[in-house]
Amino acid sequence: MVTRYAHVARALMEAIADGRYPVGSLLPNELELTEQFAVSRSTVRAAMRELQASGIVSRKRNAGTRVEASSPQGSARGFTQSLESIEAVQQFGVETERHVQRVSEIVADEKLSRALGCQPGRRWLRISFLRMVPGDSKPICWTDVYIDDTFAREVRSRMDSHPDIFGTLVEKISGRRFIEIRQDISAVGVSRDLADPLKVTPGAHALSIRRQYFFSSNEMAEVSLSVHPAERYTYSTRLTRRQAETR
Repeated sequence: MVTRYAHVARALMEAIADGRYPVGSLLPNELELTEQFAVSRSTVRAAMRELQASGIVSRKRNAGTRVEASSPQGSARGFTQSLESIEAVQQFGVETERHVQRVSEIVADEKLSRALGCQPGRRWLRISFLRMVPGDSKPICWTDVYIDDTFAREVRSRMDSHPDIFGTLVEKISGRRFIEIRQDISAVGVSRDLADPLKVTPGAHALSIRRQYFFSSNEMAEVSLSVHPAERYTYSTRLTRRQAETR
């Protein structure tokens, strides 16, 4: 699956590389881009953040979005693998639907603690749901979100009115910001208990994605475990060679 913001970012990147928006020129404003791509302003803003993070554009209030380079830029040395910004993860939640299947409180045993990367005995609120693209009958994934027990009661009371990812709800409740998401991806076979809700056969190829959410104090307050059937989800990364430092 390619999300709307990624489609917009890619289309603009190709237009810049082709010279339709030369270096030094201004991109169309947000309103014009929403009309051009038939997307929301939040989607356009997410696409702009991706282009800005890659060094292709710069943005200044009341001055517009200026093209700075025709290809991704960087200043660090060696290789850097850029996965997703936190904002991009949040945007994924905006553009899809969450269908909650069950909610429970759980204490991590040895097996679960290894899966989450926490100490055994830690208490969590577990929310299990299917993630859907509007209008599509087949789920993108099954996700189990584990939220620290500190926030459990308030998350329960507010989750139905919060369509975005749970990470943004935890931020609102705590008054803090997640500054890091650590992500691990592995290939798995769909288990028998998930095969039916995901509408695949048991053992079907899938991607398993674990995301651990951290506050600035290196405090992990949330973990998500997702299983994505292979034919419905593509996770794309871009590897760039950074320019070596001059001596």
